[in-house]
Amino acid sequence: MKQAATKLNEASEITIPLRNLISMIAFTAVSVWVYFGLTERISFLEHNLELTMEEVEENDNWIDEFEPPASVQESVETVRELELQIVVMQHELEMLRNHVNEMHRDDNK
Repeated sequence: MKQAATKLNEASEITIPLRNLISMIAFTAVSVWVYFGLTERISFLEHNLELTMEEVEENDNWIDEFEPPASVQESVETVRELELQIVVMQHELEMLRNHVNEMHRDDNK
């Protein structure tokens, strides 16, 4: 059997049921709508991520460069000195108690 050669040109015609044609057009329209919706959403999220990262960088720089005011630094140093003095005084008090206890024992003998 010989097959007839099919030639396509500007005058070629095809037939397709109208229902199928409308379905293809609707599918194409929905696909385009979804594509642009996703593209818009991705762009929005990327923009939000950039803004968030910029804010994180600013906060990180602030944390790294933070230095308390001079009055606060002086207060911290004063508190530290007082803590050291309290430790010394507690040690001295313990030594005095021990000395008093020894003297009291010697008197009772």
